[in-house]
Amino acid sequence: MTELTARRAATRDRLIDAAAVVFGEKGVLGAAVEEICEEAGFTRGAFYSNFSSKDDLCLALLERLYDHQTAALDQVIDAIGSPTGDLEDLIRRALEVFFAAQPEGRNWVLTSQVLRLHAARSPEFAAAYRRFNEQGIARVADTIEGVLASLGYELTTNGVAAISLLHAVHEYGALGSLIGSDALEDGYAAGLMATVLGALIRPVSSTSAR
Repeated sequence: MTELTARRAATRDRLIDAAAVVFGEKGVLGAAVEEICEEAGFTRGAFYSNFSSKDDLCLALLERLYDHQTAALDQVIDAIGSPTGDLEDLIRRALEVFFAAQPEGRNWVLTSQVLRLHAARSPEFAAAYRRFNEQGIARVADTIEGVLASLGYELTTNGVAAISLLHAVHEYGALGSLIGSDALEDGYAAGLMATVLGALIRPVSSTSAR
């Protein structure tokens, strides 16, 4: 990588990080390009050298979130290795690694919700949001189904439905932790996800195996 390319990549990364802060506080529509630039310490020229619009920046944020999810999933796979032993213990260990690998801070929690809301408001952005969401869900579903199959288990529903449900539970817990509900103490979201995931798993029957 040349020095110029490395510098441009660093500038782009700082603008993405700044957008996570500003979008988290003001939303996509409420955030001005100038505010993002100020947060990053750059001028409008730096912004438009890297992004054609705020929606283009939103796509970069989606890519960053997808990369976070992929990295977290890879860490889970590495941590559990060749899965053996108690299923409940396996679920607990996998979720501990997954939650520990998530990006820290309220800004990324809020930004994921802001991007979802923006997709609901913008048909143009919605298409890209669906694409990233479907890619992420499919990858997680394939991974979980593969691990379960190696242990003689299966999901009680299709993988997409199961992961969509777990994603909803995860978002509920993440937002709840910011709200400060007494019920959503540390570890509550992971425990709730473990309970839901456990309810979605059954031993492979002779009928389903055929």
